[in-house]
Order: sequence, then C-alpha cells, then structure tokens
Amino acid sequence: MKGLTKNLVLVLAIAVVLTGCKQPTQLIDDAKAAIEDVTKAGADKYAADDLKKLNTDLTAALDEVNAQDKKFLKKFGTAKEMLTKLKTDVDALKAALPAKIEAAKNAAIQLQSEAKAAIDEAKALLAKAPKGKGTAKDIEAMKAELTGAETAFAEIQTALDAKDYIGAADKAKSIKEKAAAVTSQVKAAIEKKK
Repeated sequence: MKGLTKNLVLVLAIAVVLTGCKQPTQLIDDAKAAIEDVTKAGADKYAADDLKKLNTDLTAALDEVNAQDKKFLKKFGTAKEMLTKLKTDVDALKAALPAKIEAAKNAAIQLQSEAKAAIDEAKALLAKAPKGKGTAKDIEAMKAELTGAETAFAEIQTALDAKDYIGAADKAKSIKEKAAAVTSQVKAAIEKKK
C-alpha cells in the first residue's frame, strides 16, 4: 500500500510538472496578431526598422519555445517573458505610429514646396539664359526638362491624396533634383557668357 501511495504521488507530481509547462500558444498568437495589425496600420512603410526588430524578437521567442519543446522538462518562463515584452513593444509602436505617419506627411509636404520653388527658380533663370549661336537646342532641352518636371509635380499631390507619403517625398526629391540641374546649367551658361 505504501508503494502504491508513493507511485501515485510521483505520478501526480509528474502530471503537475508536465501540465504546468505547456507552450504559451495564446501569447504566441497574440504577438503574431499584434504584429500583423501594426503592419497593416503602416509600420512596414513608416517604421520599417522598428517592425524588423519586432519580427526578429518574435523569431527569438519562437526559437526559445522550440528549444524548450525539445526538452523533457519544459520551462517556458523565458519565452513567456520574451513574448510579453514583445507585445508591449508592439503596443508602443502602434501608439507611436500615427506620429511617424504625420511626420512623413509633413516631410512630403515640405519637399513638395521645395520642388515647386526649385521649378519656379529654374523657370525664372531659364528666361534669363543667354541666347546665341548654338544655345537654342540646349535651351529647348532644358525647357522640355522643366515641362516634364511640372507634369510630374501633379503626381506628388496624387500620392499625398492617396496617403503614400513616402512615394510623394520620393517624387518631390526627384523633381527638385531635375529643377536644380536645370538651374545649375543655366547659371553655368550665364557665368560662361560673362
């Protein structure tokens, strides 16, 4: 009878240990869902580095779960802590994301203004460009370049309206560079004429 009681206590103790060491599947599912939500909210565009770190942390937590899964006596405490911290980090990013998106929007609008100013400056200088033998083709080429920049300028607003602030900023930078190139060519021609 004593042996039976001993064995029963031993079996119960093992059962308690094994059932207390279950995989933290709910935490894993919550972390994955939270990362997916923050990605859909725009983190992949406006907080790519933060999102990459979150995915790296998730992978590390899953690796810890898998490592413990292979052991006879599983201890998921570390994995649970990692997943809980990950969920907190995702929530923090989700809270910070609107500010990051607003900053990207403001930067795109600022670049849009700079691109417009660069086009206007280039047009004004082009009107003062020295005209003479052999310059007609160059002036026409620069006018065509500016016309293309002005046409592309409308795409900035289209991107802003579509809330593609990174695309709008890229278009604005490109237009600004084209206008600046025309400006520098005209300035060089004016200096050469002097």
